[in-house]
Amino acid sequence: MVKLKRLLLAAVVVFVAGCAAENDRPVEVTGQIEAVSVALGSRIGGRVCEVLVEEGDAVVAGDVLVRLEAMELEAAVAAAAAQLAQAEALLAKLEAGARVEDIRQAEAAATVAEERLRLAEKGSRSQEVAAAEAASGAARAQRDEARAVFARIKRLYEGNAASQQRFDEVKHALEAAEEQYRGARERQDMVVEGARSEEIAMARADFDRAAAFLDELRNGARSEDVAAARAARDAAQANLDRARVALAEMTIVAPRAGIVESMDVHPGDLVSPGAVVRLVDPEDLELVLYVGAGMLGHVRVGEQVSLTTDAHGDRRFEGTIARVASKGEFTPRNLQTKEERVQQVFAVKLKLDSAGGLLRAGMAATGHFDLNAGMSQ
Repeated sequence: MVKLKRLLLAAVVVFVAGCAAENDRPVEVTGQIEAVSVALGSRIGGRVCEVLVEEGDAVVAGDVLVRLEAMELEAAVAAAAAQLAQAEALLAKLEAGARVEDIRQAEAAATVAEERLRLAEKGSRSQEVAAAEAASGAARAQRDEARAVFARIKRLYEGNAASQQRFDEVKHALEAAEEQYRGARERQDMVVEGARSEEIAMARADFDRAAAFLDELRNGARSEDVAAARAARDAAQANLDRARVALAEMTIVAPRAGIVESMDVHPGDLVSPGAVVRLVDPEDLELVLYVGAGMLGHVRVGEQVSLTTDAHGDRRFEGTIARVASKGEFTPRNLQTKEERVQQVFAVKLKLDSAGGLLRAGMAATGHFDLNAGMSQ
């Protein structure tokens, strides 16, 4: 719609501009001043929890305009931060290597495992065998004595000369003595026979594991392990950065000073990703004028163009040419004769300020192009 208005306005002035160019007189081209606007919103969307501005409010860069609920994303940031801390701790541990006390503990464990293996492979000493035999003999003597006592009390009990309690006591004592003797015999047999092959194999495996762990601590982490830990740290940092960026999308902030032109949300609204606020800067104005092809040699980027408005009569303002279109546009066919329809117009964008509030968006402004000045350059 704006483009159509511009072309309709160009249709009115292009013929006059062409005639003025032929007569070497200043060319006047009219357009409409527009304010540069910025559409603001969230790339994620969510539920609106706070609206801090209203339409027409003036804001500066950094002002918070709208806040969306962010509890879920805040939790995601906390989780990502914890993962990063864990990854950094692991990397620091691998890079620093084992502590002295860790190496000492590993050395002690390896020594104990080695001694167990040596004992399993060598078998029991003669002193150990003698001690086991002595313990077995003592347990047998206690059992035999318990048997004799039980036999005597049993006869008395059967003749009603001993109580039931006494009979139960000596019976339990005999059972305990029998159990102690069996355990002593088993220990004696194990000492005499020595460790079994599977026990020796288990002792050797324990020693190998302890020795390997000690070597790993002494040599430090492998380079590939450090590289993998560093990559995991970098990935965790990237996840945290991504979570923080998503969290920042929950707060819509003004990127520049301006006026709130439109505000389409209220607290509680569910908004989709996209713009919800539009800002305009009354000091950042632009004017698009359409000139004929014959004038292209007289307009250059960076040149000053004199402007007048209906609201301020003959008072002159200045605009700077910011862009000259490289592609022409045809004037509307429904308003032009066949001869005029073949004429092309080119958009010329001028940048200007409000001149202290005198110029505003929506005003019609006329650009005065001095063709003679352009040719002299």
